[in-house]
Amino acid sequence: MQRILLNVQAFEKEFARKQMDCYTEDKKKLLAAKRRELIKAKKCIAEIDALIQKIYEDNASGKLSDERYATLSLSYEEEQKTLKAAVPEMQAYLEIETDKTESLQRFIQKVKQVTELKTLTPELIHEFVDKIVVYAPRYLDSKRVQLLDIYYGGVGILHELTPEEMEEAFQQHLTQRNKEKTA
Repeated sequence: MQRILLNVQAFEKEFARKQMDCYTEDKKKLLAAKRRELIKAKKCIAEIDALIQKIYEDNASGKLSDERYATLSLSYEEEQKTLKAAVPEMQAYLEIETDKTESLQRFIQKVKQVTELKTLTPELIHEFVDKIVVYAPRYLDSKRVQLLDIYYGGVGILHELTPEEMEEAFQQHLTQRNKEKTA
């Protein structure tokens, strides 16, 4: 955890870029498809309301029999009920997925508030960690190895910068600082 927090503090822009790169192009396409599906469902709900009103008027004027009205009305209402149940689920999914950038920024702001991490306290764990998944132990070269995943608050599993990425970010920082000094 100390390594992650120091990594975020030292290389904030590079860290944010890498985390957002993990948010793949496929995920963006899926979100766009979900948005289209949500718009289509809302439009369909409104169209069904208009259809129900139309068949009611046709029934009242005698153009449509009571039996036919009951059949159509029931099928329209069932379809509308299904769509109305699906809309909140789609909205919740979209809110969670589009909130990733905001969550990342909130996480970075929290990390900036931690000035020095000498001991791991329960407060820090509750502040930064959502859950820890511990896998069954394995034995490699007669040594016990146990993998675990740490899900950080609002951002999930974080991908650390590689040494090469850290060096590149550091060089960019130095270049930027030198430009500011000469300007």
